[in-house]
Amino acid sequence: MELTLEKIRLMPIILLMIIGCFGLLNSKSILRSLLSLDVIDTATISIFVITAASVGYQTPIVSIERYSSYSDPYPQAIILTAIVIGFATQALLCAIALRLGRKSPMLRYRDLEK
Repeated sequence: MELTLEKIRLMPIILLMIIGCFGLLNSKSILRSLLSLDVIDTATISIFVITAASVGYQTPIVSIERYSSYSDPYPQAIILTAIVIGFATQALLCAIALRLGRKSPMLRYRDLEK
C-alpha cells in the first residue's frame, strides 16, 4: 500500500468524519447532534471535492488538448446540490430544535423523553 499525496490529503478529512460520528453517537443534547451532523456533512463534501480534483482525469465534455485544464462540471453540480440539501436539512433541524426548546430549554435527550 503506497502512501500517495491524494491519500495524505484524505486523512484529515476522514479523521473529521470520525470525529463527527463520535460526536453524534456520544452527544447528550440536540445542539451537539446538529453540530456533529454539520461536521459529517462538511467532511463528506470535502471528500467529494478532493476526489473530483484528482490529477489525470479528462473532462467528459471536451477532449481537445487546449481545454483539458477545465474542471469537470458533473462533480461540481453534485457538490453544489449536496451543499444546498445539507443547508436545508440543518435549517429544518434547527427549526425543530427551536420548537423543542420551548418545552426543555437545555435540549437534552433525557429531558425530552419524559
